[in-house]
Amino acid sequence: MKKFIHKKYIKEIFIYAFFLFAVEILFRATENFTIFSWSSWRILLSCLALSFLFHFLLAFCKNGKTRDIVRILVLFIANLYAWLQVGFENFLGNYMSIGTSGQIGAVTSYIKGFLLSYHLEHLMVLAPFFLYIVYVVLTRRKEKESLVKVSIWQKFCLLFITVILSGLYFSTLYILFMQNPIQLVENKDLFFSPTNASVAINQFGTSMYGLLDVKQQIFPVNILENSFEKEENEEEEVRTFDDTAWESVLQEEKNETYRTLDEYFLSRTITQPNDYTGYFEGKNLIVIMMESVNNIILNEEYFPNFAKILEHSWYWENSYSPRNACPTGDNEFSGMTSIYAINTSCTANTYPDNQYFTSIFNRFNAAGYTTSSYHNLDSTYYARDVFHLSMGSGHYYDGNELGISFDSSNFVEWPSDVELMEKASAIFSQNEPFMAWITTVTAHQPYEEESTYGEKYLSLFDDTDYSITLKRYLSKLKVTDDALGALLQELEAKDILDDTVIVLYGDHYPYGLSNEDVAAAVDYDITDFYEIERTPFVIYNSTLEQQVFEENTFYMNILPTLLNLFDLDYDPRLYFGEDLFSPTYSNRVIFADGSWQDTIARYDASTGEVTYLGEETYTLKEIQKINREIYLKKQMSQLAVTTNYYQDLEEKIEAKQRELKEEENIYEESDDR
Repeated sequence: MKKFIHKKYIKEIFIYAFFLFAVEILFRATENFTIFSWSSWRILLSCLALSFLFHFLLAFCKNGKTRDIVRILVLFIANLYAWLQVGFENFLGNYMSIGTSGQIGAVTSYIKGFLLSYHLEHLMVLAPFFLYIVYVVLTRRKEKESLVKVSIWQKFCLLFITVILSGLYFSTLYILFMQNPIQLVENKDLFFSPTNASVAINQFGTSMYGLLDVKQQIFPVNILENSFEKEENEEEEVRTFDDTAWESVLQEEKNETYRTLDEYFLSRTITQPNDYTGYFEGKNLIVIMMESVNNIILNEEYFPNFAKILEHSWYWENSYSPRNACPTGDNEFSGMTSIYAINTSCTANTYPDNQYFTSIFNRFNAAGYTTSSYHNLDSTYYARDVFHLSMGSGHYYDGNELGISFDSSNFVEWPSDVELMEKASAIFSQNEPFMAWITTVTAHQPYEEESTYGEKYLSLFDDTDYSITLKRYLSKLKVTDDALGALLQELEAKDILDDTVIVLYGDHYPYGLSNEDVAAAVDYDITDFYEIERTPFVIYNSTLEQQVFEENTFYMNILPTLLNLFDLDYDPRLYFGEDLFSPTYSNRVIFADGSWQDTIARYDASTGEVTYLGEETYTLKEIQKINREIYLKKQMSQLAVTTNYYQDLEEKIEAKQRELKEEENIYEESDDR
């Protein structure tokens, strides 16, 4: 090798690769990824290839000190990026990408909480950078000249080795024994379209994922499916649709992505009516997405109004609110549309102008309801003033229009949910039937700092050994509970309580609290799989008898369930969630990274591992089928959002229906002649 490349320079290359790989190994250890795996070998190859490529480029620099500075800077960036990924996953529940850079604002606004989310062992991830500095300082002291001159021939050799290593690396994406047969996304697809950060980071490492993420933002690639098997429907087909216009649109479609989406949706099963169809037909509806509310609210002593609601509710005890890239805005988006948010994008903010004729507002608009939506802030965080209206809300009232006092630049003080409920209910209750969406905010973090509502009810928890941060959260949550009481009083005073259905779900667990604080206030193990994501889901009406359901569910199922309960006009194929009362309900919750849980097993998408919950198991083909269904749902959701597919579909079908109607009229006229 000395003949081709200077011995000292080749040594630098391998040492640098070692430190890059050390970052990855420490990251994997911190994130509980398997270290002795084929993905680790793949990452090792990438570190070698990147080191050779980097030193090939560095060979054109003719200053030794500059080379050292660049080496240190690049390793610092790689190391810092890995450390920040640990923090984002800890604090927000998902890995960051360029598309979710808007969430950096959430981190910088609560930098204290973000830093406190780190554990001592997380500092180990930063060790390679500091050790490399020590190595450079010690070795350079022994050398009179740190510059190694690299000839043109040697540069060619460096490039040649880089190409060889790259070829070996790419082969690992295809070699069968290096693949996990039940991985959610195949490595070859994931490499070219790294839309699932959790799986991509596990398979490729943080450095390679960061490079692929940049590539995806500049040169986006969508992996399109080209064949879909028609789903079998074992139910008696009562709910049917005339797809003549849609199929004609498909035949004439020139856009490949739209064709793929048309074929996918047309292949799906039409969920049939059931015993609960029309159960709430004609009643009013209020949907409340509760900020930072998890099962801590299931405490009758502290939160009596929520307990009162539970007495006349259908309650799902295994409900979850998986955190997306932007946990509140995107979970609100999914609740309104039953479409998956994009993992690498703040979907609600990135595509606020998209229109969905399938949204909760538009379906109730079509049924003659007066629709409106409410929030006690402005659009500093999320573009609700745009996407609520795009989705069909008859009117969106923010904190300003409601006359609620707040300071959008103050990330400690949040406005009152009580005031929100009082002012919102005074508006939407004027017109029946009505459908209203309310998003609360009082329980929002931070909890480690003093605030008006964080201190308001502190004395209630004097007899507990809870931490001060947990007590402040409980105090804020008490205000949200007061708001629920105010809403019930208003509806009862106007004699419309019996005629109104109230749906409540949490946007996400209070991630401003430490896991230790959450664990202290709930009666289940939050470290078990995704149990930290468990949140309440309630359907209330004052005439209901309490029922507790054991089925696994999450916010994606809210809209199709409500559309069936109110017996509205909707096509179940266009929703990615399911009707909870359908006999064919899968009883499965799907988490943001594609992990899932049902009554039989849990699947961890990041590691590609299955854990069984009892004696019953799945076959390999059954696991692959479930994962393919989930992958397709995620992929088709992304394609539909990024191309504004629903608006395009509605316009094309309406145009085709008019065309077919005109042709029918012409035929009828000719027959009359």
